[in-house]
Amino acid sequence: MVRSKKEIILSQKKYVLDLLSEAGMLKCRSIDSPMDMNTKLLPNQGELLEDIGWYRKLVEKLMYLMVIRLDITITVNVVAQFL
Repeated sequence: MVRSKKEIILSQKKYVLDLLSEAGMLKCRSIDSPMDMNTKLLPNQGELLEDIGWYRKLVEKLMYLMVIRLDITITVNVVAQFL
């Protein structure tokens, strides 16, 4: 959201850029598919997160974004299962 004296502008691009910045991924390259469909994630796989609140907040923002970006729906659903 960008505010001026005359108007408020809701910008999807700004929302995504702010989200990438918060996640430390602004300089990452984009890909066609956010996740390989055959990837199986397991609860005991990988390292535990130090700040689960930050992860939860990030997933919530991605859930809001998937309303307008259907191409990320499956990926967001998979990572949301680990909350």
